[in-house]
Amino acid sequence: MSSRTRLRSRFQLLTALLVTAVQLPTVLWLCWLTRTPVPALAAIPLSLPYLRQLQSPWHTTAPALSTYLALGWWAACLVFDLLMLPAWLAVRAGMPWGVAWGLAGGLALLVGVDSVLGRPRLRERVVRVEGLPPELDGYRIGQLSDVHCGPHASERRVSTWVARLNALGLDLVTVTGDLITHGSSHVEAVARALGGLRAKDGAFACMGNHDYFTDGEHLVRELEGQGLTVLRNRGVVVQRGAARLYVAGVDDTWTSRHDLARALRQRPEGVPTVLLAHDPDLFPEARARGVELTLSGHTHGGQLAVPGVRRLSLARFVTRWTAGLYREGRSWLYVNRGAGTTGPPVRLGAPAELAVITLRRA
Repeated sequence: MSSRTRLRSRFQLLTALLVTAVQLPTVLWLCWLTRTPVPALAAIPLSLPYLRQLQSPWHTTAPALSTYLALGWWAACLVFDLLMLPAWLAVRAGMPWGVAWGLAGGLALLVGVDSVLGRPRLRERVVRVEGLPPELDGYRIGQLSDVHCGPHASERRVSTWVARLNALGLDLVTVTGDLITHGSSHVEAVARALGGLRAKDGAFACMGNHDYFTDGEHLVRELEGQGLTVLRNRGVVVQRGAARLYVAGVDDTWTSRHDLARALRQRPEGVPTVLLAHDPDLFPEARARGVELTLSGHTHGGQLAVPGVRRLSLARFVTRWTAGLYREGRSWLYVNRGAGTTGPPVRLGAPAELAVITLRRA
């Protein structure tokens, strides 16, 4: 047996043990409720087909009903596990048994379905910039990140995200990396979909690590052929009346292609800067160089997280900048949770998003 096969077998065993532990309280409760072993027997065919496909935590499986059923069921079980104690306490406090457990079960099912089928939320944030020219006060920037066009994010689905942003009448629209999952099969598709982005001052993109899991140069050519401006360690000046905004982008950090100094080299003195940087770990350097706003992605918000508590997410294992808006001094960072997924196509506590950042004078 090869080392790769052994690793895959160990990963499948570990995953099987984990999902069994997640399902066990819910399944035992259902068996007790029905007085039959049917829930336990039903959980096996729900879980087994997807488990057999898994090769690693980052493996992207083919789209199949069994995938969404398994992941939605596991998510629902996890939520129900967490709601069992509150439901029991509610019954002890006088709530009717059927109401308490019915609410717990209904909420768990809703969250389970949303975890695999939910559409991106629209997040709107305000960033106050010192010295922002009056002409740029209220300037609205859209951000789409971590599209991961592939088996679970088709061209048609990406186009629906593009249409939602277009409907907002934005001043500028940005795409902050990881446009594909891997390989060349969806390069033309994602370029066509993103080529539909429209904003008053144009559409700009930067590269992410997944964008070099294929021929990155081919991807750039396709994107620019569809009308996007791809910023790789460079910037451009956007004019709005007498006011100027410098929009810059850095290349991928994983392959050491990034060069922030080069990206900011042509920045005019005193002009506010928006930086597209897929990896949020570039924020400290951007702050040190006086960048007012950095737009990032990469983390997916962990895909599994405790809602409302940024530190309690899987993303915390790779960066301190997990999701949402951060400020240090005069500099701001927004970390987009992304619209797509990698690995298991599921999000629990870290919903997909489209972002709109409005610039205001400080």
